[in-house]
Amino acid sequence: MAEDGGLYKRALTSLTDLDDVLDEILAWLPVKSLMRFRCVCKSWRALISQSYFVTKHFNYASKRFTENTSRLLISTSPLKSLDCEASMLSLDCEALKDLNDDGDAHLAIRKLEFPVMFPNSSRRNIVGSCNGLICVEIDLKDMVLWNPCTGQSNLLPKRPGQVSSQLCGVGYDLTTKFSGFGYDSTNDDYKVVRGYNYRVTGSEETVVQVFSLKSGSWRTHEGLSYFGLVGPGCLLNGALHWPETIFDHFDPTDSRIISFDLAQEKFREMLPLPSQAGFECYFVCGDCLGVYEYSDPNNEFVRFRIWMMKEYGVKESWTEVASLDILHKDAEFSLLMPLCILENGEGLIANRYDFQSLVLYSFKEQTFRNVFKTHNKWNFDAVIYRETLVSPATSGIADI
Repeated sequence: MAEDGGLYKRALTSLTDLDDVLDEILAWLPVKSLMRFRCVCKSWRALISQSYFVTKHFNYASKRFTENTSRLLISTSPLKSLDCEASMLSLDCEALKDLNDDGDAHLAIRKLEFPVMFPNSSRRNIVGSCNGLICVEIDLKDMVLWNPCTGQSNLLPKRPGQVSSQLCGVGYDLTTKFSGFGYDSTNDDYKVVRGYNYRVTGSEETVVQVFSLKSGSWRTHEGLSYFGLVGPGCLLNGALHWPETIFDHFDPTDSRIISFDLAQEKFREMLPLPSQAGFECYFVCGDCLGVYEYSDPNNEFVRFRIWMMKEYGVKESWTEVASLDILHKDAEFSLLMPLCILENGEGLIANRYDFQSLVLYSFKEQTFRNVFKTHNKWNFDAVIYRETLVSPATSGIADI
């Protein structure tokens, strides 16, 4: 009997070891495979759904994540109420290099199913992307967190009154909006930011609303110093970043980066830009913040330059990484909005100035290619994202 008991214990130990091996193997697999493997058996489905496994898979995937292994989410929606449905598309960044022109784009694109809670939504604006989660604003009023890989989504509670009562009166002749989405590692929390800038003669104010996924509620910060911020912020190092141009009687005099710390929920000003040139919006490439500028040296071409901040917060670390001279005859490519630079300098993925197409620039061949086009009466949004199992309903990806 004692011998039988020993065999039983060894058998249990072997089974436990096998479970550990299986756990380790699955944690290294891509999300697409894991979504299929959930159907193998109940125990696999339970394992893949557990929070510790999601975190383990995320940490392993982070070690091999690059711009080339990321994906591009494209949102298209009609500018007006047309008899057309908005759509979400996912594009493989690695496959972009092998496309000849936009006619081949279907080889790298797949259509995604957006949450059925908004079957008739006419406009979807991408607020931001973080750890595989996408924040989408629906018809300029509702906010949704969505994982396009797992299909999970979370409709956020309605925002409180968007402005304080004293700002609702007549007289506020200029209102701009800004937004952002990111991960607060200090509090292990995901946060959505919605801000409003109000300006009237003799009075300026910025109001910020912050949604915490951990608490499931919105907080409002009023009476903040005025910042002329517009559009979605760029996430890096636990803060959202926006460009701000300083004006003197409508004449631009300087530009700077304004950031919003997600942990402290406070604004801070970063160091000045590489020069006082008119820098445009920002993007993130790897762990670096990027900016770009245009100049017009002569009547033949437009010069497009990209700078990267190699060491976060250090002015001297700004480095010019690309300079393109675009002939005026190629006017359709003369104004670009970079999304990312592929690894090894293989190419630059960017929105075209008309917000209706996506282009790939080859640094080696010094040529542009259209890789995606939409209709001229459609709104076009694009953002880089990664494939993860992170849930939009529960906060946190703290280390195991």
